[in-house]
Amino acid sequence: MDNETLFYACGIVLAVSALAVTFAGLKLKDFPGKALPIVILWFAVFVLGATTFAVRYSGEEQEARAVELEQAGEEIEAAEGEGGGVSGETEKAEAEAGSGEEEPVGPTEGAAQGGKGAAASTTLALAADPTALAFDKTELSAKPGKVTIDFTNPAPIPHNVVILENGKELAGFEPIAEGEKSVSADLEAGTYTYICSVPGHAQAGMEGTLEVK
Repeated sequence: MDNETLFYACGIVLAVSALAVTFAGLKLKDFPGKALPIVILWFAVFVLGATTFAVRYSGEEQEARAVELEQAGEEIEAAEGEGGGVSGETEKAEAEAGSGEEEPVGPTEGAAQGGKGAAASTTLALAADPTALAFDKTELSAKPGKVTIDFTNPAPIPHNVVILENGKELAGFEPIAEGEKSVSADLEAGTYTYICSVPGHAQAGMEGTLEVK
């Protein structure tokens, strides 16, 4: 039998013995009499046994709990390691994607010094009026090539920017409120239109002309 079983067995024997001694003491006037040393020895043996097995059982419990905690710690570390790897790959991918989108505000030439035929890259700033259905600019200009409009909407009303050519959508994004968003398109020389595509907003005045030349 294991220490736990022996501990409970000793405890049960002690409890039964205590009841038996109590009952005998009530029924027999001369109890325990000459049997006193035997009674004392009996209780001493089982008290010592119960104490010994209790100590051993406690030690086994502590060892088992330590093993469980160690295993749990290893599982947590393994899970964190896997999550960290995924997070690291995600952050790396986001950093690479972000590095490809960053461009300085204002017109910039994409060609190196002395280079010819390279397309230009232009970044323009545009914002929505915080209290009215209007853009802060109704005319923008850029050079042929990649044109990016950095849009800011300080209003709680959703707005967006959509670039059109002869009524056909070339680029745009979903409406946002109290936020920032960019839209880019490769444009040749010509005249384009930019609007807020939320129903009724362009008709109310949220439109402008983009000259590419």
